Amino acid sequence: MLKAFLVCMCLGLTILYSYLVLDIFGPDMAQISKKLEKELSDLDEISLSPMEKTEEQIRAIRELCGELCDTTKPIVPGEFMGTVTSKVDCHTLFSSPVFHQPALLPPQAWPQLSKKIQDQYTYQGRVEVREWFFNDAAAGGGMDSPYTFTEDMVQHYIDRWLAGDPDDWYHIYNSSGMIGAAADYQNVAGKTLLVIGSQTPWLEAVLLSKKAKKVVTLEYGYFISEYPGHTFMRPDEFRERFLNGTLDTFDGIYSYSSLEHSGIGRYGDTMNPWGDIMAVAEAWCVSTKDAHLVIGVPAMVNWGNGTGKDIHEWNAHTVYGPVKYPFLVTNWKFVYPTRESERNNPDGQGQYDQPLVHAGEYGNRLGVEWQPVFVFVKNNVGLWG
Repeated sequence: MLKAFLVCMCLGLTILYSYLVLDIFGPDMAQISKKLEKELSDLDEISLSPMEKTEEQIRAIRELCGELCDTTKPIVPGEFMGTVTSKVDCHTLFSSPVFHQPALLPPQAWPQLSKKIQDQYTYQGRVEVREWFFNDAAAGGGMDSPYTFTEDMVQHYIDRWLAGDPDDWYHIYNSSGMIGAAADYQNVAGKTLLVIGSQTPWLEAVLLSKKAKKVVTLEYGYFISEYPGHTFMRPDEFRERFLNGTLDTFDGIYSYSSLEHSGIGRYGDTMNPWGDIMAVAEAWCVSTKDAHLVIGVPAMVNWGNGTGKDIHEWNAHTVYGPVKYPFLVTNWKFVYPTRESERNNPDGQGQYDQPLVHAGEYGNRLGVEWQPVFVFVKNNVGLWG
């Protein structure tokens, strides 16, 4: 009798587990991926324009991405920033060719995009669009030979940071100081860290100076570091190592002035309205359960009056406000800084309502654009991929 009871109980648990898995992950994602891959491959036999084929690429990405790329999900209000949660199939995110299609269009100005594509980027009309166009396709990931940072070169960045004169491109924002404060908040000593998008190791220098055990920089460009404990990795190798189980699991993810360019085509990359969300989701997949996410992007979450604004300054970058920032950091929860003066936009709303004033190649953004560093912890609710 007892044996029969145990067998029945085990069978019941197995069936329950199967229903839970189906409820969480839905149908076989590998089959869906193969179906979409074939549909995209068949486009070569159809007389469509590059814009129409790009629309089909985006449709396939949205279908396979599922809940993660559903920007109609509710944003749960928070004390400073709301939160968004989603199921994530990490294996599909890293392995499916649907997410890694070649670009079919050169960088596009906003009026050149079809309305179908524009609608995906505006989050149901909640994201404002201002035109500020760049064609930086030549500066993308097409480096054939590596640029090597010698040990002495990286040490230079460390020494400058320690001397109070950091050698970084973003000193007008006190970027090194904010990264240093975030690293202290996490206490990075002895930790393994991932840096997303960095072509000069100023950020890595801050982390290495604070005795991080290992720093890996994920970067499209072809770079080599000879500094002990620091290495560069390109996206193809990063995905391959995740899939074969040889990639590190990271205690912290750091990124400054990189994610705001994801998926908008400025650098010749494939158009993907959810490219930034998916990049952060990949970081979620490769991090420990107690990991910290540290991000610096142009932000307008709160002007100090409880309101902010989301803007695509197309195709220069994205400015993240009360809608796009929570979606960017899906499955992460804001924890730092706690002082309003360090997280609310310092110039209030007024300057953001002024027309964009250009001054030279990169435009005059001083006093208007703000790139604060925010820290998040993992939101480990439910079962994830």
